[in-house]
Amino acid sequence: MTTKQSNRLEMAKTLKQFFTAEQPVYANNNPLNTRVAELNTCIENINTIAGVQSVDTKANTSLKTDAKILMTNLTVAYANTAADFFDGKGSPLSKQLTTNKSKIQRMSGVEAKIYCDKLYQLVAENAVNLDPDYVTAEEMQEWQNAITNFDAKAYDASLSIDTAQNATRELDEVFTKLRQCITKIDRLMKKYDVLNSSFHGKFKISRKISDLGTRHENQISPEQL
Repeated sequence: MTTKQSNRLEMAKTLKQFFTAEQPVYANNNPLNTRVAELNTCIENINTIAGVQSVDTKANTSLKTDAKILMTNLTVAYANTAADFFDGKGSPLSKQLTTNKSKIQRMSGVEAKIYCDKLYQLVAENAVNLDPDYVTAEEMQEWQNAITNFDAKAYDASLSIDTAQNATRELDEVFTKLRQCITKIDRLMKKYDVLNSSFHGKFKISRKISDLGTRHENQISPEQL
């Protein structure tokens, strides 16, 4: 979010506070109620999109990638080892536990974690029948730790640069809607200059105060926002 956008968001929040406090005054004005609801929706959407946009898409990416590699490697190693044991017993578990790295690497972080945990649970549930020489208790613990410690959602976020870029475009679109919404509110409020000068005066004060954050940018007037 740019500085200009941040200022406009603060402006919108100030107006939201004003309309919340003065709601009884315009309660029967359906057009204004609609615009105020639109204002509130714009604010909520901006907050949501800004949260996506602010995700650090680079920090600790290598660490998160290493964590997925470890989880993948241990899953392939121990699941296939267990598969070999159960194959000798003629058990259907052999086919279920047979896997490879490329299959897991093609999955998203969340999908990979679910899949690796599924294979781990299959082995754990049948550990009583598994020869410990194939997969030891220590190896099972190491495998479980790798799955537990892998933050799938953070991994996906770290690699979703396109998501952040899309959020920036969406943010621009919502700010355009916000600007249009405030312009319509300004127009609807003009009637109160005659019908309720006190209410209109409070609006002007709120509008002026909320606009101070952008006044330094070429002295933009409220009508231009």
